[in-house]
Amino acid sequence: MSQPDMQQTTFKDLDLLAEVSELLKLSDLEKVLNHVLQLAAKSVGAEQIRFYPNEAHWLTWTNLLVDTGRLLDVPFGIVNTVKPNSLLAWVLDNKLGDIIMDADKDKRWVESTAGIRSILCVPFIYEDDVIAVITLTHSQPEHFNDYHLSLITIIANQASIALHNVHSFNRIQAQQRQLQVILQAMTDVMFVLNENGKLILLNDAAVKILGLSKINDARGMTVLNLVDIDGMFEPVAPLIAEEFGSQSDWSFETRSERLQRDYQVRMSTWHDTQQTVAGYLIVMHDITTLRDLHRFKDEMLRVASHDLRSPLALITGYADMIKLDAPEDDEDIHEYVDIIKKSAERMDSLLEEMLRVERIRNTPLELHEQIDLEQTVKIVIINLRPLIEAKQHRFRADIRLKDIPRIKADPVLIRQSMENLITNAVKYTPEKGRVEVEAWYAEDKFQFKVSDSGVGISAEHLPYIFESFYRVKQTVTTEKGTGLGLSLVNNVIERHHGELWVKSQLGRGSTFGFWLPLN
Repeated sequence: MSQPDMQQTTFKDLDLLAEVSELLKLSDLEKVLNHVLQLAAKSVGAEQIRFYPNEAHWLTWTNLLVDTGRLLDVPFGIVNTVKPNSLLAWVLDNKLGDIIMDADKDKRWVESTAGIRSILCVPFIYEDDVIAVITLTHSQPEHFNDYHLSLITIIANQASIALHNVHSFNRIQAQQRQLQVILQAMTDVMFVLNENGKLILLNDAAVKILGLSKINDARGMTVLNLVDIDGMFEPVAPLIAEEFGSQSDWSFETRSERLQRDYQVRMSTWHDTQQTVAGYLIVMHDITTLRDLHRFKDEMLRVASHDLRSPLALITGYADMIKLDAPEDDEDIHEYVDIIKKSAERMDSLLEEMLRVERIRNTPLELHEQIDLEQTVKIVIINLRPLIEAKQHRFRADIRLKDIPRIKADPVLIRQSMENLITNAVKYTPEKGRVEVEAWYAEDKFQFKVSDSGVGISAEHLPYIFESFYRVKQTVTTEKGTGLGLSLVNNVIERHHGELWVKSQLGRGSTFGFWLPLN
């Protein structure tokens, strides 16, 4: 080859490489594929192009190839199957390109040889996976050579990267659009902040509570800007400004006086690939209706505690006066007065139970006193022994609490909880029945259990018996409760970070118990 011819070839190679590099700049999948096929056919003078798409991988080819084929300057075909012992099968197996110099003499060309003598076949490979294969043909034998094979291999390698990049770009865009749709459909308020507390993402609900007209108005805002807009964001600022060790999520309630709304806030950290904190996700759920109901309930309890107590006291007082004035031999009047007194006393007891439950729920729990659990259990049993003996129950106490560590707890509430469970066992167990109390500790937990041979509770009631005012209708006993005793115990145990449990079978008795952490 003469010097001018060599220079011309070199310039053509440089032009080809320049065109190949342009593939990496394209972001449209159809344009990339069209450009690749045009470039491949042009660079080696191919007369026909056949393309095998491997649909096992990440590209969806069907519609894309049909549209691309219409735009090419050379005949284009799609290969859907791989025939055994064919050139295409060899390329797929070996992940290498190859040439058939003459289709009439090479058994690997299993297609029709009409108008085809020379074939060049090269795979598109990304991360060692064949994503497609391109086959170029010519009507003259020995048209393609090793130089052509190298050129098409370079094009195929660059094309594989370009196709993957475009596919990844399109997938990310699709995911972003999907995320945006999800965010805008959320009724909860959502903010995403970076590690410095700068706002980088929010939804329409968040825009609305900030009083902005569109999302772009919030771009670049910081958590301090949010605090300036509404004081309900004040609890967020210190969580971002300080180090909290391994803690990665927080839950709290806040109120917007500006909007007169209450929110339950869940705040979590999100991390980058190095597992360092990259920012914060804040989700706010509107609980105004729930809080309004709580405020209404508190107001009703206030009314109950103040406005109902006085009439009940008057009813009881006048009932006593009527009983004193009534003739001793008039049994009907005495019976009616006793019914009035018992009803008034029952209502007063119910009010007291309601107020006790609310006090436990809403009063800060002071756990500064170190209590002796062994002594507490013994005092409870001594106090309730007359009640047990009055019904002639077979009573057994198994207390294994020697050397138990003292714990920080409210001694009055813990004692009341034990008494409540034992009292219930006595109340719902017929005379001469069995009541057993067991207390022990193991695995850093204090355990307390009360078993009886009483009426029991059917399985459908068990999930609800710790709820306030839930009462099981009993046909085998006249004992009636307020439906608040077990709710009170449950609240006490939960506030001490323990757990209340029950096992029962209708007609065969019940076992109630709880555990408290010793640490």
